[in-house]
Amino acid sequence: MKTQHIFEAVEMATKIDQKSITGTCRKKPIVLARHLFCYTCKKHTDLTLMQIGNFINRHHSTVIHSLDLISDMIYIDDELTKVYLNNINTYITDKFKKDKRLEIILPFDADIQKVILYLQNEYNAKCVKST
Repeated sequence: MKTQHIFEAVEMATKIDQKSITGTCRKKPIVLARHLFCYTCKKHTDLTLMQIGNFINRHHSTVIHSLDLISDMIYIDDELTKVYLNNINTYITDKFKKDKRLEIILPFDADIQKVILYLQNEYNAKCVKST
């Protein structure tokens, strides 16, 4: 997942553009979008706190504050935060996460039923016959 995708998702959900999120404005809606960006980055990427902070021109301690704040908002069941996060996650899932398919070519003498059972049990895979 690229941070640009997360910027797009946050912008779609909050109607606040990337320039404002990375800017210096401290108005409440913009700060909330910034917090949502940090939280979503930490959830969907392997970036460090410092790297996330660099994307929004902030120190890593700001990212820690964002993570704590959004976690608290989720804990107290804040409706606005839940709606924003739901919209962001839906946007990311629909637009950027593709259906992962794996094609396996087996030797002629392979026991296909055992392979299918293994894939279904081990990876919760859905096995379909391709044409």
